[in-house]
Amino acid sequence: MKKGKELKVNCFKNYNVVYGSVNNKNPKALYINISAWAEPKNDSDINYNRIIRDMDKKIRQAIYNHLDASVINQFVKERTIIDFDIKESGVRFGKRSFTNCEITLYMKNEIPVNSEILRPDVDEIIQLIIESVFQESKYFKFYRKKN
Repeated sequence: MKKGKELKVNCFKNYNVVYGSVNNKNPKALYINISAWAEPKNDSDINYNRIIRDMDKKIRQAIYNHLDASVINQFVKERTIIDFDIKESGVRFGKRSFTNCEITLYMKNEIPVNSEILRPDVDEIIQLIIESVFQESKYFKFYRKKN
């Protein structure tokens, strides 16, 4: 029996973005999933392991800074899970690699995912990650589809 709710965000042409909760009746946590296909911008010999770790760190730092600075914050900063995944072994120039970023935010109060109270906070976090990490990347260009 599926009790969750998932909403798709179509504001970004190069990214697949969804957010939702596992249990919509008692929503304790909310997840945001941003996925895309990353293609290296140049063919020089680069240590992508380091670049991927730096991107992961930028995502974490951006979210923690946002949760610290936010006045009307619906989420518990200390209970945030961030999973950024891009397989370093498959990254090479001219080939797109699947990139997935899943952010789990635990809520202070049980608010339904499709609530108008939650929407601005979620939109702000999604926009922050896409603009400050993905679009600012000097090493990757991101696409919605593989080809």
